[in-house]
Amino acid sequence: MDLVKNLYLRAYLLVMTLYVFLNKGIAYTYLVEALWLFGILLLLMHRKKVELIWNKTTKLILFFIAISFIYILRGVTKYDIIDLIRDSFIFQYGWFVFILFLFKEKLEIIWETLFFIYKWFPFVALLNFILQYFVPFFETVAPFGGIPILLYKNGDMGVQLLISTLLLLYTFENKTLKWRVLLSLVIALDFLILASYSRSGIVAFLASMLCFIYFNKDIQLQSRVRLLLKYLPIILLIVTPIYINIKVAENFQGRAVGLEQIKNNFSSIVGGTTDATSENNVVWRLVWWAKIIDYSLSSPNFFIGKGLGMNLATDDDIITLDDSLRSPHNFHLNIMSRFGVLIFMIWTYFLIQLLKPLFKKQLQGKRLLIGCILLAFLLNASFDVFLEGPMGAFPFWTWMGLYLLAEDQEYLVEPVTKTNLNN
Repeated sequence: MDLVKNLYLRAYLLVMTLYVFLNKGIAYTYLVEALWLFGILLLLMHRKKVELIWNKTTKLILFFIAISFIYILRGVTKYDIIDLIRDSFIFQYGWFVFILFLFKEKLEIIWETLFFIYKWFPFVALLNFILQYFVPFFETVAPFGGIPILLYKNGDMGVQLLISTLLLLYTFENKTLKWRVLLSLVIALDFLILASYSRSGIVAFLASMLCFIYFNKDIQLQSRVRLLLKYLPIILLIVTPIYINIKVAENFQGRAVGLEQIKNNFSSIVGGTTDATSENNVVWRLVWWAKIIDYSLSSPNFFIGKGLGMNLATDDDIITLDDSLRSPHNFHLNIMSRFGVLIFMIWTYFLIQLLKPLFKKQLQGKRLLIGCILLAFLLNASFDVFLEGPMGAFPFWTWMGLYLLAEDQEYLVEPVTKTNLNN
């Protein structure tokens, strides 16, 4: 039986690697869904041995999973069963939290693999950009569901790049000077490219990074952050000329690499853009979100929502060029629309309980790291269809499981703070 668990863990970490590196290009392989199914079976087989963590967070996750099952039954006579199950995964991916409890004794292996994945992610992201925009051949390589193998959602890339940056700070002393310099340069170039294409990626990266810097009490990490900020102008002086000399065609949203596009994106975030494309995109989302809030506050949607199975874009009379878009670019309002205001309020309470230790400066070590990572996921999910699919949900619930395991086992080394240093 231990052999089966070890094989499953290897498969789990391999799929994590593939989804971090390739994102939407392999979403239709259903590898995550296969892991989900076999993981639940494995959990049931070891139900007498596994030590589940029972706290407010895990109880609420189980509540959301149970609610999604009930909503499947509610819509089974009205909608296609495949659509019902697909929409139910808005919460069903939460099973990965409990599946990870099977591997409490394997945390070192999991962390080593995650450090390896995210050490190389900035290079993979840069290579993805080069191949996608400079090698036309890859536009036609779409082995899974007709999606180009190199298609990477830019908002998702912002979250993954944030994780790479935080892990670089945590392993700073373990790397050679040349490696630290090279990785810093590649991350900076990746961020400039990302900033041209995704406002949600910008917000997720910068807000979570600022939270990490502000709430961090480890003086060793603080010194690393200061060192990084000290050399940041030099890093930007090196990579900016490379960035401004990149000439690529506009993407489907009318955005291309360039300082003007970055300026428009930042202006759009604070509400001062003059770019018509960005402005129309913002208005389109705000109109849909306002409509969701309006009908959700009315009976019977207030109590039970619209349910699962329907295409919300069609049901809400939202005109979009993307026929595959079923849900608004806001995970939290998606919950409100489908499950009603009461479930939305419970979800809000769940988020408050989850993030309260971060904002009360109660996190340290890798728990602080994971808290900022979870914040990045939630911020990006507030402006994109992110946690509804495996590209965002699989890593999100994986980090959630690691967050709970870290708290339960006090697995993390106490950081060096001014208080304990004096002691």
